Amino acid sequence: MSALAAETYDLPTLLDAWESVLHAVSELAKRLDDDGWNAPTECPGWSVGDVVRHLSWIEAKLAGRPEAEHEIDWSAYPHVASDLSRMTETGVDVRRRLSQAEVCQELDGLIDVRLSQILMLDPLSLETEVMGVFGRPTALERLLRIRCFDSWTHLQDIRRAVGLPGDLAIPAAQASAQQMASSTAFVLARNVDAPVGTTMRVTVTGPIAFERWAGIDDDGQGTVIEEVGRPDEPTISMATDWETYARLGTGRLDASSPEVLARVTLDGDPVLAARIPAALAITP
Repeated sequence: MSALAAETYDLPTLLDAWESVLHAVSELAKRLDDDGWNAPTECPGWSVGDVVRHLSWIEAKLAGRPEAEHEIDWSAYPHVASDLSRMTETGVDVRRRLSQAEVCQELDGLIDVRLSQILMLDPLSLETEVMGVFGRPTALERLLRIRCFDSWTHLQDIRRAVGLPGDLAIPAAQASAQQMASSTAFVLARNVDAPVGTTMRVTVTGPIAFERWAGIDDDGQGTVIEEVGRPDEPTISMATDWETYARLGTGRLDASSPEVLARVTLDGDPVLAARIPAALAITP
C-alpha cells in the first residue's frame, strides 16, 4: 500500500507520468488480438480501439494538427447526445478507417511530437500558459494533470475490457488520485448538496491510499478540512478501495448497484451518506 504522494509535482515528474502512461496504452494496444482490439469498454459505444483512437485525437488536437472534414450519420451513434460528445466522437470515427497498427503508430508519433513541443516552450515551467484541449488557454501544470487523469482512466478502461488488470499505482495513477481527491469539497457541496455544517470523510485503501475531509461553511461553500480542527467524527463518511473509488469518480460504475455498494462502507446521516457514491463522479 502506498500513501497518496505530495500535492505538488515538479515538471519532470508530471511529464514522465503523462508520457509513460500513453506509452503504456500504446504498448498494451499493440499486443491485442482482434477480439481484444474490438472488445467493448465501459465508455458507451466505444471499443478498446476507439479508446486508443480517442487518445490519439486529443494529442493530435493539442499538437495543432488540422482536423479532416468528416461527416457522421449520428443516428448510428445513439450514445452521442451533446456537442462535446459529437466533437470527441468525430475524432474517433475519422480514425476508424485506420488499422490497429496505424492507430498505435500515430499515438507513438504524437507522444514524441507533444514532448518536443512542450520542451521547446519558452519559458518552460509549470506556470507557462498553453492551449488546452478545447481551445482555452491554461497552465501547463493543469494540462498535464488532466492528460494524466484522462489517459490513465482510459488505460484502465482498456485493461478491464481485456481482462488484464494492472498499473493501479503508476505515477499517472497518483496524479489521477490527486485530481479526484482535490474535488472532495466540491463533491460535498455541489453533488451531495449537503447543508451548512456538514462534514465528510472519504477514506481510500489499496495500492493508493489516502483520507480527505471536507465541510460546508456558513456561506454554503465546500471547504477542505485540514487535520487540525477536524471533529472527532464527521457527519457522513465513506470508505472504499482505490479501484472502486476511481471507477466511481469517473462514472464507470452504477452507484446504485448492490454489487458496487457492497464494496463501499457508508456511515453517519443515512440520507446524505447514501448520496456519496453517485456524487463522486466528476468527469463529463
